[in-house]
Amino acid sequence: MEYLIKNIKNIELKDILYFYDNIYNYKKNKINKLVNDKNKIQSIEGEILLSKLLKKSYNLDYRDIKFEVNNNEKPLIINKDISFNISHSFDYVITCISNKNIGVDIEKIRKTNLNTINQFATAKEKKYILSSKHNIEKRLFTIYTLKEAYIKCKGNRINDISNIEFIIDNSIIKCSDNSINIVLISNIRDYIIAIIEEK
Repeated sequence: MEYLIKNIKNIELKDILYFYDNIYNYKKNKINKLVNDKNKIQSIEGEILLSKLLKKSYNLDYRDIKFEVNNNEKPLIINKDISFNISHSFDYVITCISNKNIGVDIEKIRKTNLNTINQFATAKEKKYILSSKHNIEKRLFTIYTLKEAYIKCKGNRINDISNIEFIIDNSIIKCSDNSINIVLISNIRDYIIAIIEEK
């Protein structure tokens, strides 16, 4: 598994526009429907990072890759045994690549309505999130990113998010599905990144 992270504040618009023509049609159509220019830049940068990872890890050219989308709209590479996933939040974009199924999510830690935990958290996860008023948003987004990355790894629907459970105890993360590896990255200030890869 390899990943690249980019802060989009330092991106040159000409580099984004130059790469746009190489993007596969399904993704290009999704980008064209986006209203917000920042979201368009995030989406294109995710593909640029994918291109770099394909070259670095597999010596493959992005333009030679054939993409398809599954029933839950997860993009897949169909002509190589490679899995990838892309996520973005505010100023950061991350792309992961692996020869196993992989999912990634990045979220900026921020104030949020605590009632949202009812949409994704199990009883044990809620207890963890609400265990202290100190760093409550960090705990909330940690659980959320883990679950989002898991759903993306498995290619499931977002409605399945409450069917998986993560327990965090003294920085040790356990999942109710033991067929996965978990990587949690928090070295970017105010952001949480979770990567889930099948064993």
